[in-house]
Amino acid sequence: MDYQKIRGGDLPGEKISVTEGIIPIADRIYTVVKDYIAGRREVGQAKTVIAFCGGSGVGKSTVAAIVRARLNEDGIGAYTMSGDNYPHRIPAFNDAKRERVYAEGGKEALDRYLGSDDEQDFDTVNVILKAFHRGDRLIPMKRMGRKPGEVSYEKVDFSDIDVLILEWTHANSDDIRGVDFPVLLNSTPQETLEFRRARARDGHVDSPFVSMVLGLEQKKLAAQAHRAKLIVSRQGEFLTHEEFQSLMRDLL
Repeated sequence: MDYQKIRGGDLPGEKISVTEGIIPIADRIYTVVKDYIAGRREVGQAKTVIAFCGGSGVGKSTVAAIVRARLNEDGIGAYTMSGDNYPHRIPAFNDAKRERVYAEGGKEALDRYLGSDDEQDFDTVNVILKAFHRGDRLIPMKRMGRKPGEVSYEKVDFSDIDVLILEWTHANSDDIRGVDFPVLLNSTPQETLEFRRARARDGHVDSPFVSMVLGLEQKKLAAQAHRAKLIVSRQGEFLTHEEFQSLMRDLL
């Protein structure tokens, strides 16, 4: 497989960069995912929704892209849906909303807003997952760019698609309905910070506000981890929920 030609999800302008370190992790996850799909097929469940969630920079998009490519290579039609198409507001407007919420109500108000149905359009995502499970052929899928007016819908043909991969920070939220196999790609706060430092193009780490947002999101991910059917460490180890809790005890 030519990993450099792997396509990402349906987020406009998304580019996938595959590093050598993430390939064996994705391949190991794929083995579990494929067995799970096979088990569902044996009992007549033709459509499966796999979700990859996790914090910033943990590799959700890349792992989803590799798993999709491996599924297609094995003759299983798969489509990757990017949850970043489903906030209510384009990125710049949502960033401004976050800052306004914080300015008016402080950290607790910001915490309530992040990942809420005021920020994210969970209803539309749930409608799509339900339509996919139902076997609808044409499903309108949202496309969100970064500028006003760059929001549209495209009817996607799912006739030959048996696996829908949802790649999103909020894919394991309590507000999501219809995910069959949620996978949490975990990273500790220190690992997240190191990754963001390594990829900072201007040599600067995130602002204090962005760092606070990422910290709050990571706490939400930790609180939702019990819903995941597979938890994977940054090093590619499969963790039990008890092992995860021990690793992330400062966030719980």
